[in-house]
Amino acid sequence: MRERLRPPLRRLVERAQEQGALRADFTAEDLPLVLWTGGRVIEKTEAVATEHWRRYLGLMLDGLRASAATPLPAPPLTEAQLAQAAERQ
Repeated sequence: MRERLRPPLRRLVERAQEQGALRADFTAEDLPLVLWTGGRVIEKTEAVATEHWRRYLGLMLDGLRASAATPLPAPPLTEAQLAQAAERQ
C-alpha cells in the first residue's frame, strides 16, 4: 500500500509547493512523520480533551506553510530511513 500511495502523495506535495502553499524543503518522506506525530497527539489527549487534536493540527499546518518557513536543522529522512522507522512502530 505504501508503494501505491507514494507517487500520488509526492505529486500532492509538489503541487502544493508549486502553488507556493507548502514550504519548499518539505518532502513526501516528511508526510508520514507528520501524520504519526498527529496520531500520537490524538492518542494522548482524547481522554482529557477530545478536540485538542484540532489545535495541534492548526499548529502543524501553520508550520508547513511556505510563508512560515525557516531553515531546518536537519535533512529529511531518505526512503530507506523512513521504511526502517515505519517498521519500528
